[in-house]
Amino acid sequence: TTKKERGIIMEINGKRIINSIIFILIVFVVYFILMRLIKMFFKRADRKNMNTEQKHKIQTILQMVSSFLKYAFLILVILVVLANFGVNVVSLLAGLGILAVILGLAFQDMIKDVIAGVVIIMEDQFKVGDEVKIDDFKGVVSKVGLKTTEITGKSGEIKIVSNRNMDGLVNYTKSKE
Repeated sequence: TTKKERGIIMEINGKRIINSIIFILIVFVVYFILMRLIKMFFKRADRKNMNTEQKHKIQTILQMVSSFLKYAFLILVILVVLANFGVNVVSLLAGLGILAVILGLAFQDMIKDVIAGVVIIMEDQFKVGDEVKIDDFKGVVSKVGLKTTEITGKSGEIKIVSNRNMDGLVNYTKSKE
């Protein structure tokens, strides 16, 4: 290559780098503004007369939304920067889609547990301290997680149940309220 051709190539690469940096800065600003708006919304909701459990629920939702947005914006930045440098992102997206399907099938039970855990928390089906019965086991809920729930029996035994298997749960505390 001649000196003139190398100069043109460097100029093109310089423009791509500058465009990528500008795009990253714009995405960062949009992400920052969006996160501030979401946090303000949740703080306003948090100011109302809420008990500790409701505040924890709002914190959980905020963390889930923040995490989702962070990874969505990160993937967007990576794909646009790669496309800016001439990488075929369509085939990359197709590969990511296939990978997502494979991972979804491999981890479908865990995904069901997490979705069920989110539903349990969001719908306030039961909480720590509630007296419950599942199958033939009766006890008090000692921990509610995204994947499992722990129930402590009267003599101290602990039953750990996957959240997707909470069918037929009887909540005695809810019936007293």
